[in-house]
Amino acid sequence: MQRHMKSWGLMAGMGLLLAVLAACTSKVNADSYAKVKANMTRDQVYNVLGKPDEVSGGDIGPISMATETWKGSKETVKVTFGGDKVVLKSITPNDEAE
Repeated sequence: MQRHMKSWGLMAGMGLLLAVLAACTSKVNADSYAKVKANMTRDQVYNVLGKPDEVSGGDIGPISMATETWKGSKETVKVTFGGDKVVLKSITPNDEAE
């Protein structure tokens, strides 16, 4: 029984370590921002930055515009899509974001 408890404790500790490491390796940073280029598709941007934290926008007649926001520990990245393609992007330090 005691051996079983040690195994669970080890597994819980490893899970916690992985969660902490994942939080420390944010994809939202200047290097990832530099990889986002005009005309990239939304899926290509998601491969670089992951899923956004916020999405806003809508349709203007036949044109669909959306600004998606990623909040990292140090920077906030905003990407505006026209249809499914990048048309604008910005990065700001979090102390100046919004």
